[in-house]
Amino acid sequence: MLQRELTRDQANQVGEQILAQIEGHIIERGYHYFSDGVVFNTRVEKGTILLSDVQGSAVYHIALDLDTVQNSTCSCPYSRLCKHIAATFFQMYSVFENPRHFLARAQKSRRVQFSKAMLTPAYKNGSQLIAGSEAHAVQSSLTATSTVRDWWAFFESWTRNLSAAMETYRASTELFSSYQNVLGVAASWPSDRAQLFTIHANLFHLLTLQEFVKKYRQSFWYLDLTQTAERLLEQLEASLYYADLASLRQNHAEAVKETLLIVKRMKSHDSSSLYWSFAYHMMWWYLLHDQSWVLDETSELDQLIHNPETKANEKERYLLLRALFYVMEHNDEAALRIWLPNRQLTLSFYLTYLKSFARENDWPRFLFWMEWLEQLVGQAETGQYRLVTAIWLEAMEQTGQLTESGAMLKRFLPNSFHEYATYLYENKRYKQWIDLHMSYQVPLSDITAAQAKEIEDSVPALLFPLYLREVNRLINERNRPAYKEAIKLLKKVRSAYSKANEEARFERYVDQLSAKYNRLRAFQEELRRGNLNL
Repeated sequence: MLQRELTRDQANQVGEQILAQIEGHIIERGYHYFSDGVVFNTRVEKGTILLSDVQGSAVYHIALDLDTVQNSTCSCPYSRLCKHIAATFFQMYSVFENPRHFLARAQKSRRVQFSKAMLTPAYKNGSQLIAGSEAHAVQSSLTATSTVRDWWAFFESWTRNLSAAMETYRASTELFSSYQNVLGVAASWPSDRAQLFTIHANLFHLLTLQEFVKKYRQSFWYLDLTQTAERLLEQLEASLYYADLASLRQNHAEAVKETLLIVKRMKSHDSSSLYWSFAYHMMWWYLLHDQSWVLDETSELDQLIHNPETKANEKERYLLLRALFYVMEHNDEAALRIWLPNRQLTLSFYLTYLKSFARENDWPRFLFWMEWLEQLVGQAETGQYRLVTAIWLEAMEQTGQLTESGAMLKRFLPNSFHEYATYLYENKRYKQWIDLHMSYQVPLSDITAAQAKEIEDSVPALLFPLYLREVNRLINERNRPAYKEAIKLLKKVRSAYSKANEEARFERYVDQLSAKYNRLRAFQEELRRGNLNL
């Protein structure tokens, strides 16, 4: 059916947008959904929208915009182009092409194009989480007029057996299931009140997770527990980002003040991890930035830091928190001097601020931070590195410095290989481009015909090392098909030598090659057949 309603050109055009706008690991997960056969009810609407349902942890509804992929939507909690959208694309693509070939392209290093969607939280508005949890809502006497103190009393009651369940079963699953189910309590509340309830439910479950690790795991964080904490923080950021702050302060001032008191107590929380500190930072950054509250909190922190009775580990924690308020005061250097020596703070810690600066188009400030975070960017995991680099390149372009980006890209190697190679190529620094590919043993097959032709037309001799390395690699495979490929490549090499007016040098090379491999009878036969053994 899709083959009659869509075209191969449409599939390929959508594929190019997918490659430019979706991270490789998301595309890969989408492929697995497609190959598992969980994409169904696929149909075309108005010729430009591909609708589908995908069975994940729930059934999600997807609308893939075939003209502008960035406008596609999915009913899952993820706010960006997601694995369900990628799975729907593979369903379409498989009608015309082999989806494995597309997956192979997606798994190669490539440059991600900047879009404003990168600057939003990874998850959607918390109200959508509430709507999704309504079917599993728990019984509660709470109402929209209940106080924050009532909320926390209910959380304590609701989770009284949670730690035991986490110890008996998979801890991360039990915790997140508890969090998602409890959101249904606020399903019928006004949206702003429900949003604040979501924030508190998130904070409570994050605290529960940390207490569980401290009590049962001897302060050791398993991978799935770490991922759960990170996911809770991502959803906390989304809830804060989308919260209607004006409405909360005007209509729910008392609840916001109760929230302030809870967050203020967080600075004394003794935790085996920094996740609680991250939550503290987010709450102040997004919700509690009232000037009088900020002044009061910074005064308390300063007193604790300078109190001679404060223990060294406590002072370090207070400094970590105090640095946030330096950022709020635009004293970024003071904050970064405190944060950067702490090796627990990876690039992910700084993303909230970097994205905030970019959303405000404060590109100079963003670039200032990038100079300080250079080492962390180079060490970051692939997804975070590519996100930050895409924003950074946009910042360089917006400030008219794009042509100067090469120096820092070089410092980001090997993470920055693709971006740095692109920079060198676009600026016609072909010698450095070739050297980079030789240094990282990039196979000739990864270099496009268009790139090779442009370099060959400019300075033919630059390609000789790449070509000759590939010829030797093929010969060393010691089989006739590889020898035939080597001969084809040698003919191309002969053309490049001819363009460089170095035919004699090519002939000497072939003579040396023939002598070196004189015992390889099949190779010698292919040389003669190719009229290269002169």
